[in-house]
Amino acid sequence: MGVSSSGDCRPWSVNCCAESVHTANGPLECITEGPEVDRVVIPWVHSQNFTEMRSATALEQYRIRFYSYNMGNSSEFGSVDELQGPGGRGLFGTGFTDGFADGERCDVSFATFVETRLNFSDWVAKYLSRSSKQLDSLLTQNARREGVKSNYTRMRSFVEGLAASYNGNLKSMLAFQSSDFEEDINASLFGRLTERKLGGVPVPNPKKSFIGRSLVAKKERIKSQRGVRLCLVGAHFPISQVASALEDPEKDPLEGAKIALAKTLRTVLRKASQRNLTDDQTIIFVQGDINSRTVLRGAEVKDALLEVLDDDSLQSAIQQELDLPSGRWREVVPHESAHDLPVTYKFHDKMQCQTGNSPSPGSGSKDVQAGDQYLTVGDVISKARLRSASAPEIQKTPTSSSRSRARDAESYYKRTLTDLGQEWLDRWGVAFKEHGFRPFRFPAAADRVICWCSDELYDHLSLDLPRGGYEVTHSQLGSDHRPVSLEVVMKVWSERIRSSIPLKPVRSFTEGALSEPEDPMSEMEDEEMLDSLEASPRTVASSPPAFGEIHSLSRRQLSDPCIVNS
Repeated sequence: MGVSSSGDCRPWSVNCCAESVHTANGPLECITEGPEVDRVVIPWVHSQNFTEMRSATALEQYRIRFYSYNMGNSSEFGSVDELQGPGGRGLFGTGFTDGFADGERCDVSFATFVETRLNFSDWVAKYLSRSSKQLDSLLTQNARREGVKSNYTRMRSFVEGLAASYNGNLKSMLAFQSSDFEEDINASLFGRLTERKLGGVPVPNPKKSFIGRSLVAKKERIKSQRGVRLCLVGAHFPISQVASALEDPEKDPLEGAKIALAKTLRTVLRKASQRNLTDDQTIIFVQGDINSRTVLRGAEVKDALLEVLDDDSLQSAIQQELDLPSGRWREVVPHESAHDLPVTYKFHDKMQCQTGNSPSPGSGSKDVQAGDQYLTVGDVISKARLRSASAPEIQKTPTSSSRSRARDAESYYKRTLTDLGQEWLDRWGVAFKEHGFRPFRFPAAADRVICWCSDELYDHLSLDLPRGGYEVTHSQLGSDHRPVSLEVVMKVWSERIRSSIPLKPVRSFTEGALSEPEDPMSEMEDEEMLDSLEASPRTVASSPPAFGEIHSLSRRQLSDPCIVNS
């Protein structure tokens, strides 16, 4: 994607349209199915309106801004006002006040803070006290507090409080215009994600969890009887099983990492199903530190999350026996391969990447706009291989022991960064310590925005990305992650604009591999406690009306981009 720029990062953006020859899942092509029935592939995300949609009408439009920052448990930040705004533009508060890149206003702004020690109370009170503000309602969520409310024992509450003070916390802010939206107070979401166990007992850690609130548009805003409920979830996924998979000499590291991520996605989906958030009117957005990792296998470069999303059988296993409508997990921003993903981890906390949201050396500030260039996984790999006498490959012949095979795998990641050289490591601000290095610390796209919705809803939706895709704020220091922001315009169409194919498993997984609860205690949580969560005064919102009839589906097997009548 993009053209290399004199040894620097490539301009990184997404420009998919009906006339494009490729999408995130392959080339667009005309498909004939049955006698004289022509269909054309329509991608999930596009930057321009499709002429193929002329027979449908856009009933609703939701303009959502996402912001996520893993603050690395840093104590350097004194207040929210010290954080930069989306894409490095202004201060953090501009994410709630500024319009989109196309000049139109923002409807909903959702911010997630991972491993944070910040106290939001003063900033929130100051924001709400303003006489004029575009988004006049602001809801906050705190994983530690949610955990305390759902705990059955004082000891567990006490331990989680200690863990939050040591590990940082997961928090979120959700801002919206009260004249257009209201919260569905019966559709909150919270769940723990186990990182470690001692003696078979999960160690409580509030930063590894997911928290969410749901919004519905008010009747005055909806033009038809078809409404959509937005469930906006902040999350910090566990990393221990992914890290172990990358170092396991007896198993395929990619498959192990995929299974670890799939377990977490299933946990989120199971909890959402229990909260009745998986119907044909709800789309679940999950943002935060997804903890996907770059996987190196010989000459191959893979991203664990991309591979999960592209694996139909694994997607089906994630949903097995959860009593869900046909649907699947998707990434909001499409990517052709791991090479195109922006690096959001692992950086020096005090060293800025010289290509990103600030001008490259020798460039005038007026010549480079924030967000125009990004460091990608492909940049790291290609530069390392260019500087190496030959592309490094893992030794394929059997070694004497499992330990030595594990060292071979680890050395491949280490050798790639060594080949990159200190000059480029410093220029890009990539953190690399040879002593004690582990594969999961290799540069990766850890911070992402994904979503789940039923096929019925998906077939009526399209997304526009006014800024082309993710923006990574490289100028925000203080953590080994960098903030990620995204502008999304979601349109709801009157007619089906594609026909999705229900998932069908094509290979079996070990029995129980995805179904074992990560935290047995989380399965005992009293759902009534979630229904009675304390918050600022709000209006009870009913769920949107039924989305419409379920049309017959095409039987032709396709990947994520589906087919639409031409």
